[in-house]
This record gives sequence, structure tokens and C-alpha cells, in this order.
Amino acid sequence: MSYDKNTRPELPKRLSTILGPSHPLCREDIIWVLHYAQKKVALKDPALLELSKPRILQIFNSYCEAAMLLLGSHAHFHADDDDIRACLRDLVFGLTDINPSS
Repeated sequence: MSYDKNTRPELPKRLSTILGPSHPLCREDIIWVLHYAQKKVALKDPALLELSKPRILQIFNSYCEAAMLLLGSHAHFHADDDDIRACLRDLVFGLTDINPSS
């Protein structure tokens, strides 16, 4: 069975909420998104197999950046919500049906 490049898995409700601009981010949200991406890799999600190497490297970069932002914070993300949310959006782009610019 082949994987349709034009169809991505539906965005989980919690991920949609976390990436929404009106949702205040917290440490648990970022950890949840990092774990979501980690599970996609561990399960060898077919969406990953369709991605280009540069895109996979960008996902890895975004994963690392989100982790570093998480480590460097003191659970207060309000000043950097937009930057962190953009990083998380870029992280899941290609794994779900989401555009990082939205």
C-alpha cells in the first residue's frame, strides 16, 4: 500500500489547540509536541518517508530549537509565544496537514 503524498494525517485536536494563536503556551504543551514528533519517528510514519532530506533536517533543527527553548526557559513563554509556536509549527510541517506560515 502506497502513501498518498497529497494526504497528510489529520491534525490532532490538542496539536491544533497548541498551535492556535490564542492559546497561551506552557511547558507541557511544548513537551507534548516534541513527544508527538518523536512518536512519528519511532513508528516510522509513512509521511516521513516522503519528505526530502533538507525537510527532514529542518524538522530536526526545529525539534532541537524547541528543546533548547524549553530548557532555557523558566516555564514562562508568554514573551516568546510567537517564536516558539512558529518553531513548533515548522516542526510538525510534513508530519501533518499544516503549513508553517499559517
